[in-house]
Amino acid sequence: MKISYEDDSGFSANLFWDRVSFESSSPVSFNAVVAGLYLDHRKNPMQPTMIDGIIGLAYRTVSNANTLTPLDYLIQSHHSELDNVFALCLDSKTGGSMTIGSPTNDPFYKSLQDVQWSPLLKETYYPVNMTALYVGTQRIDVAPDVFVRGDAIVDSGSTDITLPRTAYDALRTSIFALCNQGTDLIGICHDEQGHKIPSGQGLFAGLCYTLSEKEIAQFPTLYVRLGKDVSLPIEPSMYIRGGASYCDDKSQVGLAIDSGAVGDGTLLGDIFMQGFMTIFDRENKRIGFAPAVDHC
Repeated sequence: MKISYEDDSGFSANLFWDRVSFESSSPVSFNAVVAGLYLDHRKNPMQPTMIDGIIGLAYRTVSNANTLTPLDYLIQSHHSELDNVFALCLDSKTGGSMTIGSPTNDPFYKSLQDVQWSPLLKETYYPVNMTALYVGTQRIDVAPDVFVRGDAIVDSGSTDITLPRTAYDALRTSIFALCNQGTDLIGICHDEQGHKIPSGQGLFAGLCYTLSEKEIAQFPTLYVRLGKDVSLPIEPSMYIRGGASYCDDKSQVGLAIDSGAVGDGTLLGDIFMQGFMTIFDRENKRIGFAPAVDHC
């Protein structure tokens, strides 16, 4: 079996029946179909070269093996204890956490007053109705349907934010416009020595720069708009990132936003999700976003 994803990562796998266990205060085990993975068509340079497993959390409708996921098996076998909800907190330093089922005496996280809910459009890869992207208070010049051609999905299996080419170009134009408005952005307006960056170079060309936390904070906060009312911030420290995944020199930082084809949809990956406790409420077909600083 071979699997390819929108960000050009992919795996091959042999399928096996195995005993799957979740360790907790009340450990549970069940039989499930699992995949023994190996890499043979790695196109995305950010895909890890070594991997010991992957767990699918999407719906069975997109299963290449046409089988339930371990999450499905767990919820079905413990339906009297677990509702069909899970939540993810992602953290680049600690690895984060996954909660299966709603908290005790709080079905579907009803007590959390600061959750922003967006309808789940299809039971596939968790697509949402992304309608706009803002640079600060300025909406980029893109029609709403651009983001959802091919679906806009909330995807813990992707590292970056991937935008359709049209939206990516509009974002780049909006951020470059800040240079003429007096905003000092290294990697956009000029390099570390103050030299103007030639057209076609800079962070949007995949180049890396040495920036302090203060200099990163000069970049604008981006906002993802879902539907009419949900507005989700992406702070500069989330999309201006360091590490081997972005730069050969680990002391430098790069841009964690990239582009796909014109109609390939939008991936709201890990660097977006790390700002939130993301609640996948499959009972009510919706996805919730609560601030990570308060709930993770």
